[in-house]
Amino acid sequence: GIFVMYDIIIQGGTVVDGSGALRYRADVALKDGKIAKIAPSIQEEAGRIIDAAGKIVSPGFIDYHSHSDNGILMGPDSYNYLEQGVTTEIAGQCGTAPAPMMEGEADRLPPEHRERLEKACDNFHSFMEAVSQMELGNNIAFYIGQGNVRGRVMGYSDAQPTPEQLEEMKAWVRQAMECGYLGMTTGLVYAPSVYAGEQELVELAKVVGEYGRSYASHIRGEADNVVESVEEAINIGEKAGIPVIISHLKVIGKQNEGLSEKVLQVIEDANKRGVKVRADQYPYLAGSAPFISCIPPKFHVGGEDKLVENLKDPTFRQKVTDSIQNEYAEFASNLIDAGFEGTLMAGCAKTPQYVGKTIAQIAQEENKDPWDVCYDLLIANDGQAQGIYFNQNESDMMRIIAHPYVMGGSDWSNYPSHPDRDHVGGGHPRGTSTFITRLALLRDHGLLTLEDAIHSITGLPAEMSGIPEIGLVKEGYRADLCVFDYAALKADSDYLHPFRKNHGLDYVLVGGKAAVENGECTGVKNGSVL
Repeated sequence: GIFVMYDIIIQGGTVVDGSGALRYRADVALKDGKIAKIAPSIQEEAGRIIDAAGKIVSPGFIDYHSHSDNGILMGPDSYNYLEQGVTTEIAGQCGTAPAPMMEGEADRLPPEHRERLEKACDNFHSFMEAVSQMELGNNIAFYIGQGNVRGRVMGYSDAQPTPEQLEEMKAWVRQAMECGYLGMTTGLVYAPSVYAGEQELVELAKVVGEYGRSYASHIRGEADNVVESVEEAINIGEKAGIPVIISHLKVIGKQNEGLSEKVLQVIEDANKRGVKVRADQYPYLAGSAPFISCIPPKFHVGGEDKLVENLKDPTFRQKVTDSIQNEYAEFASNLIDAGFEGTLMAGCAKTPQYVGKTIAQIAQEENKDPWDVCYDLLIANDGQAQGIYFNQNESDMMRIIAHPYVMGGSDWSNYPSHPDRDHVGGGHPRGTSTFITRLALLRDHGLLTLEDAIHSITGLPAEMSGIPEIGLVKEGYRADLCVFDYAALKADSDYLHPFRKNHGLDYVLVGGKAAVENGECTGVKNGSVL
């Protein structure tokens, strides 16, 4: 046969290269999973020509805030990420990860996979090895979840670590860094991560600093105390000498509207002092978190199973309700910030009839006190349920999305199956459409140029991750690319229909292979562990 110079040539498109530099017209040739040549016109033979006339050619999008590590060992195809242009996910966020597995966690695994998953998640080596052997739809890289490290060493205890326990935690962090992890994350509203004080976190972050990596944090509060919580995260990075990423930056609560100005000022001031601070964000006004996390952390001491058992006792319930209602300054529960009307059930496997309904609706239908609905739902589902909380202000979200230090992050994970596109409930639109929605909002409100918008989801997250050869359309870089019609980008998903498809994204290439064509997943799995 004839000698084929290139595998694919993407022809006639406008390149937005991810660096923030001005767009330009060029052909892009791919060979052996890399970008081989970028030139005004490439005439050589190719196995395939992709016509990109009138389209934008950009780096594949990098999701700086993914939780896909939690289900990765079940082998999902990542269709919901690929169909929004995400070629690399940065996972292990909010201090929660599959490894190292904490005592008792294996009991929650599906019995037919228990042995395999338990073995794979025992430590960082075993986890990395297991994931590296899998076929992946897109690329994935991992942060250490500090909650798991603390939980492995100290369980669900709220005590200060002994010097020995601290050394043991540092050894875990070192092991992960040696395995190629990107740094450490915390989830300072989730047990057991929440029980760590600032000094303890600085000690662990210093180990991350030995490897020149970074610290990402779901901060200690996103409502009344959001400013102090951002300051704490910055302090930890500053004392350890490492960059900081504020996770899913937002302002919760009507009473706090406008605080984003102060928060962004704190971040800018830190950068002026020489601390590199960035943030990620999803472009929605409703967050989502495990439903059990609405209960204040002090009730989680001893673990979730114990908490669920305790909820069967009416006296204990009353204590929890009193705390949520009267100790807001100690812990801001989503049940207060969103209210029963603004708390929607996204997932509760054992009571599927509640999915897509609010707590207020369920209470009305069953003629029950809404607090009892919450506690009964947790008991019925063994503590495993996911809520969506309408708790944020649009003005703050729009101020944050336009900031040059803010990256995109879905704060979601791979869907294990492909539900019908019109399926009601069972997800969050951010799982399907974060990146399409982000670009469309920035475009429609004239907030950032296309070059700057693409930089925020390619070059900038690549730089923060420290992963080489991603995030730019550049010769020698990985052939992870998107081809899209900028004017046509639009998401159809919403809170009740989280699986509806996106428009305007034509092709997504992962390692030089087409994982998405005409906006639909092809089933090609060409991702890697980065």
